[in-house]
Amino acid sequence: MGNRQLTKSRLQNDIRAQADSLARAFEYHRGDGDSPMLEAASLIRSFPKVLITGMGASLFAAIPFQYFLCARGIDATLVEAGELLHYLHHGHRDALMIIVSRSGESVEVARLLSIVTPRQKVIGLTNEPRSLLGREAHLSLSIHSLPDEFVAIQTYAGTLLALHLLAAAVDNRVGRSREEVEEFLPAFAQSIEGSMDHLRAWDSFLVDRSPVHLLARGPSTGSALEGALLFNEVAKHPAISMPIASFRHGPVELVDQSFRGLVFAPLSKTRDLTLSLVRDLERFGGQIRVIGPSLDESRDLIWCDILESPETLTPLLEIIPVQAAALRMAQLCGIAPGSFRYAPQIALDEATFLAQSSGPQSAPVSADSEVRS
Repeated sequence: MGNRQLTKSRLQNDIRAQADSLARAFEYHRGDGDSPMLEAASLIRSFPKVLITGMGASLFAAIPFQYFLCARGIDATLVEAGELLHYLHHGHRDALMIIVSRSGESVEVARLLSIVTPRQKVIGLTNEPRSLLGREAHLSLSIHSLPDEFVAIQTYAGTLLALHLLAAAVDNRVGRSREEVEEFLPAFAQSIEGSMDHLRAWDSFLVDRSPVHLLARGPSTGSALEGALLFNEVAKHPAISMPIASFRHGPVELVDQSFRGLVFAPLSKTRDLTLSLVRDLERFGGQIRVIGPSLDESRDLIWCDILESPETLTPLLEIIPVQAAALRMAQLCGIAPGSFRYAPQIALDEATFLAQSSGPQSAPVSADSEVRS
């Protein structure tokens, strides 16, 4: 390639900008955003049932928060907004509803707001405080992230941070949580730079363009779902997310030498079960990359090593390698990373995809289009 300058995609910029965006959001949450966060925490503690809903990345970012609430004995349920709207809302009419939406304008969110019962309270978490959700929720929380182009990158990280801080407020440990975030931010920035500077390390894993399976347990199931979405959106590449226990009950039969798996292994109570599966998948011929903190006793595995962190901050670190892998897959396929062909940035119609007159927003790239400073 010589010394020629390579053009970064907007997606690459969004990935790299996550650290600055997260620091900006954190400053807001310990300033103007503090009072509504404490009010939301008090509301959550006062309700016998909590319902969390959203679409796509917004919903997936809320999964660790649901696990946190359940671990604290709070009856928390998470339902995709489309299913809730058409089939399940009658079963949750007395629950406190937490709606998470980057735009605050998605069609499912808008229609849910129109059928909220008079006795139901709604907490809205959005990056657009002046949106429909921001205006009509009983209590509106701002993600306060920098905006993304199409794929939720900075806003996904911002949503995870906001829900981490909300979890801490529910648990009455706001001060300690802020200390954790202050300690975490430099490691987060370092992880992003390390992943983006070594994109070609993914080539041997991705070169045959096999479908990618993302497997996890516990709060990391949100990262697995978001990771599959990233491969779909960023690289137009098939990816399948599944809880590990479900994968063991049948789908494991498809493993052979073409199998590619990303397995999330945080320091949790099911880590040993997860690593046992990884060794079986390798024994069956699959190629596996393990995402989590590596320890001495597991050095025989191929790791995307991340630092130890609090449980509700770990998803911020474990999604970074997947962002890099999806970006590299797009480059290897000659696809403009993160450009959308069919889906609008904000889904305003449930029945059809509105005509996209301008087509993809970015030019195709070559497989050698690595990030340059």
